[in-house]
Amino acid sequence: MQDKPIHPEALAAHSEVVEEKVFFAYQLEVIRDEHIAQLVEKGRQTGLSWAIAYKAQKWTGQEGRYPTFFATKTRILAKQFITDCAAWAKLTRLIKSTVDATYEDEVKVFNSSTKEEEQVHTYNVRFQNKLEVTALSSNADAMRGWRGYKVADEFAIHKQQAEMLDAILPSRQWRFPFTFCSTHKGVSSEFNKMIKKFRAGKYGPDWNLISIPIQRAVAEGLLDKIYKRQFSKAEKQEWLQNLEREEGPKRWAQEYCCIAEDEEGAFFSYDLLISCEIEDILYAEIKKFSGEGQSEEAKKWFESIAFKASILGYGRFYLGMDIGRDVNYTVLTLTEEIAGITFVRAICALENMPFAVQQDCARILIRINRFVRACVDNRGMGRETVERLQKGGDGKPGFGEFVVEKIDFSLVLKETIAYAVYRKLIDKTLKLPVNDIVRDDFHSIQKERTDAGNIRYVAKENELDPNSHGDYYTAASLAIHAASGNAPSLDTLIAAANTATKMTPGGILIPEHQYHDLNLYRSFLQ
Repeated sequence: MQDKPIHPEALAAHSEVVEEKVFFAYQLEVIRDEHIAQLVEKGRQTGLSWAIAYKAQKWTGQEGRYPTFFATKTRILAKQFITDCAAWAKLTRLIKSTVDATYEDEVKVFNSSTKEEEQVHTYNVRFQNKLEVTALSSNADAMRGWRGYKVADEFAIHKQQAEMLDAILPSRQWRFPFTFCSTHKGVSSEFNKMIKKFRAGKYGPDWNLISIPIQRAVAEGLLDKIYKRQFSKAEKQEWLQNLEREEGPKRWAQEYCCIAEDEEGAFFSYDLLISCEIEDILYAEIKKFSGEGQSEEAKKWFESIAFKASILGYGRFYLGMDIGRDVNYTVLTLTEEIAGITFVRAICALENMPFAVQQDCARILIRINRFVRACVDNRGMGRETVERLQKGGDGKPGFGEFVVEKIDFSLVLKETIAYAVYRKLIDKTLKLPVNDIVRDDFHSIQKERTDAGNIRYVAKENELDPNSHGDYYTAASLAIHAASGNAPSLDTLIAAANTATKMTPGGILIPEHQYHDLNLYRSFLQ
């Protein structure tokens, strides 16, 4: 049996790494592959980013072939990659210390969509041979022009897949290698299209495909490393079966078994959703509070969101509220409308939470300065919440029927709202957080035709969060519906920013120190 791999920082300070004792066979295949064009389809959490970090520091720092440029979906993952690179480099004595060799920087990049320069944040490790490994979050234009080894990590989740291909593929003309590494996200992704072309023999000898489903990773020792003991064949099979049950059939096939999901019936494709995701859009990470015991903690969280909205907000705020209690969540989604662009600012799921607490949480957001309207699900148990928010009670305020609009869903209204969301995604005027749960929740919405010939929109189970049956989508769609026809124009905002009153004709107060930033929102219209 192969020796168990361990993290580089746990090894003794040797100048060389015995790769066979550190890496699994599938990791070694990726590390030692010398093809110019490398495709790697993988199951989740199989240690590929860690192995590619070793390959990057080896090719760049040890062998001095060329610099490495690593693009991934978030800045957190970019920083983690550089941390791993530095750990390997310190182990092999390429650098004296992580602090001295790593740094953060910003580079100016010409955005081909907006036709303007923008700043891109990078994480870097610099070696004694003057070559560097640079990591950044997903940005196609930032990968253009540089000569060296380029890696597109989680490529199927890049929001600019076609543009990233345009930026990377020409590298092979000068024999600079590149790697596209990812789990699958639907059959229509550029990543899956490349794999299909490779398997159909449409690529030449420069190309190679490495497939690493979870079954292969487990067979080659993944569980032995995780649990620090040797697993029998029967135990490995049982572990895989348990994981499959926990994840659900569709997620299991796509996220773990390298089988791209057929998106037939999904109203919102993965590509469409990913193209509208941006980092750092939320005022705080998506939260979930469960049970009466977390009531006060939930209200404090909502107070913090209201405070950030009052300080950071430019535009008008809207709230969508999908009501649940025991089985499904109550989800509250706060959006900000700026020049017709919807920015999702906060998402919170309340599980088995008293209705009075749910209503208090909504009241906190409704009292935000520049708040316009909330749309609240009026079905079943939602009626009490709608009535309390509209009329008040028990000494708590009501906000009236305009500020709190009750939504009685019908087939026609569901279709109207679904297409409103779809149009905003197509037009790129809906900006979503980079979040697997939200993405899968939108993707769970299916368009079906009944036996009577009616079209209906049905939420399938969110396999990443089984308690949600489209709850995150419904709350967001209600917030978008609340904003229908209420957004001021961008020119109105900018004109107001240049006046002494600091107030738009629509009554939107703009903080003085944020005047110059308004022009940045033009880029979101592209």
